[in-house]
Amino acid sequence: MKFIKVFHANLHYSGLRPEKYEFCIRKSYERIFDLFATRYKGRKFCFEASGFTLDMIAQLTPDVLKKLRDAIESGVCEFMGSPYAHSIMTNFNYADGIKACEFAMETYNRHLGMTPRTAWNPECCWNEDIPQIYRNTGFDIMSLDWDSYLISTRPEVAAVEKNEDRTRKDGSHMPWYDIDPDTENLHKPVKILDGMKGVFRSDRVSGQTLYYLMSTSPVPVDDSEKKTVTLDSLLKTVDHWSGRKKEGYLICYAEDAEYVGTTGYFFLKHFGKHQVFDDNPDAVRLLSDYLDGLLERGELARVDECVDETPALEDEKIYIEKDMAWHRTYATAWAKTPSALACDPYCNLLSEKLQEMADTPRTQEEEILYKKAWFHLICAENSDGRWPPYPKKPGNFNVYYIWDQLAKAQQAITQLGATDFKLIPSTEVNPETGLNA
Repeated sequence: MKFIKVFHANLHYSGLRPEKYEFCIRKSYERIFDLFATRYKGRKFCFEASGFTLDMIAQLTPDVLKKLRDAIESGVCEFMGSPYAHSIMTNFNYADGIKACEFAMETYNRHLGMTPRTAWNPECCWNEDIPQIYRNTGFDIMSLDWDSYLISTRPEVAAVEKNEDRTRKDGSHMPWYDIDPDTENLHKPVKILDGMKGVFRSDRVSGQTLYYLMSTSPVPVDDSEKKTVTLDSLLKTVDHWSGRKKEGYLICYAEDAEYVGTTGYFFLKHFGKHQVFDDNPDAVRLLSDYLDGLLERGELARVDECVDETPALEDEKIYIEKDMAWHRTYATAWAKTPSALACDPYCNLLSEKLQEMADTPRTQEEEILYKKAWFHLICAENSDGRWPPYPKKPGNFNVYYIWDQLAKAQQAITQLGATDFKLIPSTEVNPETGLNA
């Protein structure tokens, strides 16, 4: 059996202030690279980072960037890509999605000397344009959410698991329908469209790992709220979802890299404790114990190799309900927050203006300005300035960052001579935005 670990890195994270970026890189990402360079040397893993995250790693910790490059060049690490600013692309225009991925690919080429094949689709949010965006910007594999797929295609699953509240942060309050663990598409790639294959991840496995990694953290949580996941119970989950045949692969972690080495957003999201991104070195030990258990059962693998070595299920129609997302929620959860309702109309206005200007003849200097406007707009569309849903709210910095990027996009557009669009109210732009892209 092949087991896939995908560590998803996102420094735009809600509540993660710029002054803690380096802390997060060193306490989380660097610990992952060091673990696989020493104790698990030669073992394979997947690491994904947005273009913005990779830019920050390069700027703040070039030594950590070198460790990532070394892991990629050795073949043990599959680097996976995503939109530049970790945006929920279903909530914006197709053109914005293309630009977001193009900026990311430029960043990967600049810092890593390569472009990835596999796309990490933020929060697995879905509409029919999404695989086309990734295919048309150079990817040929993408991540999919198995739970969304089951809810969309199996009425008996939807009756138990479908979240009727389209603005809720997740569906963790709902039970799970009993699915056959030998279901082929959990263990084999699927054909989404010509030139694009998909691999399914599921909270049925991956979500358990988060609770396991946080299980020894000293953050005080009421006993009645605790959900304890031990190594033994986690490995039993893996054994179950590996199926009776033990064939193909199982994605057993496809979650935030920040939870390896820090507490990330876990205790605020699940328990309302305002303690975020604290040091959590014990998670590295717990991960090591988990990896040891997996290696007793099989081998660690990369997504791209598994896709290349396993024939895709080409006859299986991939249908996912529009706007569905992972954790049994919807893209609406990001689009309907107060921050999104305030910011997104301006994002759409600037996008429409930039699309109108696409075929306008430009000098070299004007072309630089046009690209700059698109870049700042894409930065303004990052998901974490719009998360979490009410009654919680995004970090102030995350929201201020959006307005600052919108203002920079607008400034570039006006410098190109365009004035026939609604301007952003200056009172909504915060003067102190810290570290910018």
